[in-house]
Amino acid sequence: MTKRISPDIQSFLQKDSTINFLKSAKQFIDLIEANNIPTKQFYKQAHRILIDLYANGYKLEQIDLKYSGTNNNLGTTNDEFFNNIYQKLTVLLGQNCFYWEILDPTYTEQNGEPGPGWKVTDKEPLQCWLVEDFADIYHDLKIGLEKMKIGTDEAIEDALWQLKFNFINHWGQHCIDALRYLHYLWYEGKLD
Repeated sequence: MTKRISPDIQSFLQKDSTINFLKSAKQFIDLIEANNIPTKQFYKQAHRILIDLYANGYKLEQIDLKYSGTNNNLGTTNDEFFNNIYQKLTVLLGQNCFYWEILDPTYTEQNGEPGPGWKVTDKEPLQCWLVEDFADIYHDLKIGLEKMKIGTDEAIEDALWQLKFNFINHWGQHCIDALRYLHYLWYEGKLD
């Protein structure tokens, strides 16, 4: 028995913004899962793919929840897809996997006093890990794409909703952080 997708979910899946996003997400997953790719080639492909992924994540429309809800666990995966991802990426990325960042670049003091909700780390540089950026993006995208394979209205809708929500609240920030760092690696000649 084949699963039948409702016309509204089918219509959402056929939008250019959805098609382009899913293509970019798949390219990123494929890159992370690739074996025996030279480090310099990985960095170059990651830079190109992350540019497209961020742009297409931005353009992906938020789907309304009609068939699913925000509190379901459809297709929640265990760690089968994520075992050894940190180790693999650490070996692949080598010494260039650490960088510095200010967590909140919008931080400003007013009259010498920090704003509401301010933390010391908001204005001080922190060492960050490109491995974590890639792994977190991979995790969010992989769960969404695997959930879509369930093929029901509920699963597809939930996956698309989560992918956009996590773009806004999680993996999109990791994408920006990685892109900024990769920009410096490439255009400052630090990978030669």
